Amino acid sequence: MIKKILFLLVIFYASNLIGQTITLKDSILNSVIINASFTSKNVGETSDENGRINLSRFNNTDSIEISHISYYSKKILKKNINRFIYLKQKTILLSEVNFKTELKVLISDKYEAQKIIPSPFSEMQSSISNLLSTQSSVVVQESQPGGGSPNYRGMEANRLLLIIDGITLNNTIFRSGHLQNSATINPFFIETINILSGPASVGYGNGAMGGALIFNTHKPKNENTIKFQQQFESSSNASITNFLINYSRKNHSHLTGFSLKSFGDLKMGSNRLHGYKNWGKETVATINNKQLYTSYSQIDILHKSKFNLNRFNSIVLNSQYSKSSDIYRFDKMNDLNKGLPKYKKWYYGPRIRFMQSINNVIKYPTLLFDSLNTTLSYQNAIESRHVQKYTDTLINNRMENVKVYDINIDFKKKFNSIRLAYGIGYKKQYVASDANLSNYNQTLSNTTRYPSGGSNVEEFFTYSQLNINLSEKVDVLFGGRLNESSINADFNNNSFIINNIKNNNQSFIKSILLSYKPKKNTTINSSYYSGFRNPNIDDMGKIFSKDGINVVVPNKDLEPEFANNYELEFSYTPYPIKLQLQLFSTFIENAINRDFSQINGLDSIIYDGDLMRVQMNQNIEAARIDGASIFASAYINKNLELVSNFNYLSGETNQGKPLAHIPPVNAKFEITYKKKNSNFKFYTIYNAKKSVKKYDLLGVDNLDEATVDGNPAWFTLNIEYLQNISENFVVKMGIHNIMDAHYKTFGSGLSASGRNVVLSIQNDF
Repeated sequence: MIKKILFLLVIFYASNLIGQTITLKDSILNSVIINASFTSKNVGETSDENGRINLSRFNNTDSIEISHISYYSKKILKKNINRFIYLKQKTILLSEVNFKTELKVLISDKYEAQKIIPSPFSEMQSSISNLLSTQSSVVVQESQPGGGSPNYRGMEANRLLLIIDGITLNNTIFRSGHLQNSATINPFFIETINILSGPASVGYGNGAMGGALIFNTHKPKNENTIKFQQQFESSSNASITNFLINYSRKNHSHLTGFSLKSFGDLKMGSNRLHGYKNWGKETVATINNKQLYTSYSQIDILHKSKFNLNRFNSIVLNSQYSKSSDIYRFDKMNDLNKGLPKYKKWYYGPRIRFMQSINNVIKYPTLLFDSLNTTLSYQNAIESRHVQKYTDTLINNRMENVKVYDINIDFKKKFNSIRLAYGIGYKKQYVASDANLSNYNQTLSNTTRYPSGGSNVEEFFTYSQLNINLSEKVDVLFGGRLNESSINADFNNNSFIINNIKNNNQSFIKSILLSYKPKKNTTINSSYYSGFRNPNIDDMGKIFSKDGINVVVPNKDLEPEFANNYELEFSYTPYPIKLQLQLFSTFIENAINRDFSQINGLDSIIYDGDLMRVQMNQNIEAARIDGASIFASAYINKNLELVSNFNYLSGETNQGKPLAHIPPVNAKFEITYKKKNSNFKFYTIYNAKKSVKKYDLLGVDNLDEATVDGNPAWFTLNIEYLQNISENFVVKMGIHNIMDAHYKTFGSGLSASGRNVVLSIQNDF
């Protein structure tokens, strides 16, 4: 009997303890709040890394004060406390803040860099390109739906490095024009985005000519939650369903994400403030304001599992999968030939990205490191192009499959005022390229886009960074990186009298940052950093025609291209104001550029049944990019915040010709107001005119998709509203492009969305 009583007492005591554990959350973001103080009389507790706190030490009649530096304090009787407590922020969370510890590389303690923390409104953006263009200085080009090619400081496509969860997304068939691969990253899965420039780029290497975009998906947490979102968009009759499930047990936690997106044909704006009545109204690809061939669908899946082996050692398994439907090239389907449609079909086959990685982190001080981060990863990317002219009976099919194997080992060590980061890595890529001509009855052989015998690419690198804190006011950061690469590609045909491509290159880049903090709220940073990009299979082995007039053929003698970057930054941050000015110059050397050439003494050859002029990638160009970026924010009061940024770029080749990928002046301004359980946001985006004389001469900027005068200036007005109906249920509404303005973003073949009403509901379980 005594044993039974004792057993019941233990059960009662344990359940009482469990019942007294509550979770502290942000009233708007619904995120947990750590390091908050709970005090009453002589009793005090602090919320842990999961926002949880046990109240068993407090009496039921105690009045508990809850306080945190970033939130308004609250007093509440213990007996009135439920499972969750919500605090209101003192300030509105900035979309751009400092970061220092989340990257594998070092950042000076006084250096500020851009970091996007998706706001409650971010989930209303249906693609990563929309998220970047509305919340950062990145501009985006679109030639077809389901895409978006980010452009940062004039660096785009294979000159801008994309990284997701520490794994490089860029592969050896990334081209120099416009790339849509970022569309395989789902914004609903994103926790933070780091826009990296400056000396830290040496830690990421090949492709980071002037910076990198680093996407970090949500981490598994020690909680059991389900997040559901359903969204509708009027301009394309889009339906989006998102799930994010987190579950944990003792020393392991798991996160599963699922997203299904379906878009109809996109409607362009009807209000032509620019004055060009028929611009974008393609005779064969639009009906009124609807752009045909722009519907598509996509599925994205994410799963991460974290295992805490002990308090020093953890392992994370990360699986990602993305697959789209067929995606038509709108800018090709609107082409004409003698007044008639040129193409019957021009579409990308399903775009598939699969990634599997295993990451091991050891945080245990030794002679060589304080922390050791080892990542093994595998990626499988599949893409294809399918083209049929109206005059052809066969469809031209070209398929590519890229397999990528990565190993990265990163170390960090601290000695008093000195911090050291260093690492080594190896990457191997294999490209299989296939092609055929087909119809319902037959399949014939065809020339491949890349070497038909297969292509192998290998890279080995090592890097190091040293951060020295010279004084309370001065930091200095040094860095260097050595990279060796090799390419071996085989052709199984003699069409171009090329049987094999072999290429070996070595690159070394370096960086230095001097950071000076003369006053508490003032920082001055001056830096030099170099970047590089190795020639890849797309540069050296591609055979293709973009315009049906010229054909690009292989060149096996390419060398790496380099960029020397100089940057000066002023930061002034007295609360409640923040001002940041960045001035930068980039000098591109040995740049790979396409130009007319000959093969076997011929300047023209037959390709895809047409006589075309021969072009070839060559190391013939040097160029300069100058730019300025201004960011400002101010808290008018505890409820109202103003944020704005302005970006200017200019670029020329060493011959005084316009450089490709240079967007026009652009600016953003937003007002955010929040009160109690609601949040209101108004913002405008502005792009200046891009005149004809500033377009590149080889067609990379798609002048044929602009007007006779270039790309007109445009602006949009947008509003968004969020309402917390209950603790777990949120309704979001927005109207984007309120004025229903017609415009195209720079370099785009697709007219942007007209007035778009967005409705989103979100429920947390």
